[in-house]
Amino acid sequence: MPDRALAAFDALAEGAATRRELDRGGRALRWIEAGAGPSIVLEAGAMSPVVGYAAVFKELAADFRVIAYDRAGYGASDPAPLTLDLQVDDLIAVLREVGPAVVAGHSWGGLLAQLATWSRPDLVSGLVLLDPSHEVFWRDAEPQPHPDRALPPAEDPRTKDILTFGDELAADISRSVQAGRRLEHLLTDACRSYLQTDEQVFTYLDELPMILYHIDDLAARRTRAVWPKIPMVLLTATKGRPAEFTPQVIAVQDRLAAQSGARHQVVPDSGHYLHIDRPDLVAECIQEVASGIR
Repeated sequence: MPDRALAAFDALAEGAATRRELDRGGRALRWIEAGAGPSIVLEAGAMSPVVGYAAVFKELAADFRVIAYDRAGYGASDPAPLTLDLQVDDLIAVLREVGPAVVAGHSWGGLLAQLATWSRPDLVSGLVLLDPSHEVFWRDAEPQPHPDRALPPAEDPRTKDILTFGDELAADISRSVQAGRRLEHLLTDACRSYLQTDEQVFTYLDELPMILYHIDDLAARRTRAVWPKIPMVLLTATKGRPAEFTPQVIAVQDRLAAQSGARHQVVPDSGHYLHIDRPDLVAECIQEVASGIR
């Protein structure tokens, strides 16, 4: 089966991208990397492909070693029963292999980046948090059922919405790179490759129920957290966010910035997917954090 994600990232990196993997007890974690220099690990949000960082990857690969990482069950990485510890420990394993590194995390990936930092601050040299998730945002969320794996995922009523949103996101990602038609097609194919097997779709369906199950655990870990003195930038997007929720979200992220020492910037011209809407800003922030390390 062709590696569509590698083909897209290789085009972004002008032929310099490579596929790498790490054995996790017989289960492979895989990523694509390009460039040389300080390591940058890109962590995607829940139910999102790391291909969303395409424009950021393209911008940074000339000066950094950029790692576009697939969590278990995503893209080319082997599936595994999802738990909070599994996802945090897998990220830490990647950081042990390629780090210390600046971690750029979007949404749920931003919260995973924080958890990894609290656990292994020696492996994280800086953080860029893109509209990061926070457990308080999910306090009133309705529990979500795990998919019935005795049935094909097509029979789960949520699958149609996941596939539709996946196609919409693929189009947005392709446009974000502002490249030629061939690269747009490569990126669209790469995004679609994240939802082409039943196991991949099951991972998408499993992730939110897993997150909601761990809300109390997330809150407890935050109360025990000790922030290292590392450069950090926190970006909060407000475009498209309901006006009644925006002040609460900004206040939560202001508190996070105060606790962690991050520079907090509100971005009114971007929606939740900052690395797609404002890849220029995200790349600048990663460069800023990396410069603080140097």
